Amino acid sequence: MKLSDNYRIFTISNVIVGLIFSTLYFITSGFIQYYNLVYGILTLGIAIWGIGRYYFKQIEDDRIRAGVQTAWLIVSFALGYISIIYAPVLFTRLEIIVIESVLSIIQILWGSALLAISYRKGYSVIKV
Repeated sequence: MKLSDNYRIFTISNVIVGLIFSTLYFITSGFIQYYNLVYGILTLGIAIWGIGRYYFKQIEDDRIRAGVQTAWLIVSFALGYISIIYAPVLFTRLEIIVIESVLSIIQILWGSALLAISYRKGYSVIKV
């Protein structure tokens, strides 16, 4: 599989998921609170697991792969945490959608950059 194919799949899937979540924001107001709480807890747990994988792996390639995956998850958690803080403060749903969309774009770009860097070095981020 070529890097451009992986980049395209990654970007398209993130945009589709972003549209689904944006639709859910419009449909239910309570979705924001539960989504951010569950997202934050799951991402933090996976990041801790990734850090553990990094320190306990013996093969250097596996350590680098685990480190790249963990870096992506920590940035995802940080952006999710920003959402948790700012979403309740905003008064209109349009503002929430705009901020969540900007954060999603940052996540897409960050993930794509990590994907490109790792594949240039010969590592697979997709393999967990």
